[in-house]
Amino acid sequence: MMYNNMYRIMFDRRFESEDDPLFLKLKALNGERSRLAQSFEYNYGDFIPILRPFLRGYLKICKEVKEKRLQLFKDYFVDERKKLASTKATDNDSLKCAIDHILEAQQKGEINEDNVLYIVENINVAA
Repeated sequence: MMYNNMYRIMFDRRFESEDDPLFLKLKALNGERSRLAQSFEYNYGDFIPILRPFLRGYLKICKEVKEKRLQLFKDYFVDERKKLASTKATDNDSLKCAIDHILEAQQKGEINEDNVLYIVENINVAA
């Protein structure tokens, strides 16, 4: 229910069931991100600085998960919404979802593509 509420607000999109392939991908990547953020590997370098060199493998995994998540958001949400916006007639009175406002800011030059992806990713994490 939380995913559907959040993704409806953000992207005007919902998942048909818990077996939806995109829902399963999101759930798996969000779970992996949470697991990495809550593991002891994440913060032992903060408490024992001499052990920081051993974080390389962990940081590599974190980077891979981040790249997969950003690519997923780009492919399934941002690019899809851009295509939809380019095919629909522009109507300022119509109801817009959050990504429409974010993409509008990008078109005005207020933010760039990376900012769009990180905003979407951060909102997803917050949800």
